[in-house]
Amino acid sequence: MNTYLQRYLGLDEQREYRQPAGLPTLRTLERDYIRFLLDATSKNRTEVARILSISRSSLYHKLHKYSIAE
Repeated sequence: MNTYLQRYLGLDEQREYRQPAGLPTLRTLERDYIRFLLDATSKNRTEVARILSISRSSLYHKLHKYSIAE
């Protein structure tokens, strides 16, 4: 398993994980990353959209989709 993913998930980096059971979905990872970016940019949605390389309207759609308070 990728070391970055192990750190993100809070898993022991020394252990070998072979089965994907309990791993987050792409949707969960995207939601959590958007929340992280909002916190890191003091809720600057324009900056978050720039970092993600998406339009602001696409970001607003994702905020609504994931029920993230604006």
